[in-house]
Amino acid sequence: MIPGRFGDTSGRPYVEGRLHFPRFDLTGDVSFLVDTGADASLVSPGDASRIGADFDRLEGAAESVGLGGPVECFVEPAWIVFTGGDGDVYVYALNIGIAPPSPDTLALPSLLGRDILDRWRMVYDPAYRLLEFEVRTADLTIGADA
Repeated sequence: MIPGRFGDTSGRPYVEGRLHFPRFDLTGDVSFLVDTGADASLVSPGDASRIGADFDRLEGAAESVGLGGPVECFVEPAWIVFTGGDGDVYVYALNIGIAPPSPDTLALPSLLGRDILDRWRMVYDPAYRLLEFEVRTADLTIGADA
């Protein structure tokens, strides 16, 4: 099981992951907002900057549509790695959208969308502050015993 958490002030559901951009050899930890309404995962400009992404070197383009309307995003190959409570490691390789920095996007959280959530089973019980994910499939699983 991958443990999640609820935000202390917002109560929003989050899961911690490690994001890696192989093209730039950049890695950093990201708190992803669990978003069952998002078709695909998205990296916020704040998290991308904190990891060290150079927005002038980002490539690819895709439109991401949310409640605030459409946003033209960069698209980069990435790995997202999650660690289960038992030490097992789950790796997902995907092309992930990165929102460009702007006054409208700087406060946005990174989103974990259905491109990954559809591969998990989620237990969501805010009354008991229980949020956990059972991995059904991953692109690579490394057992804690390995």
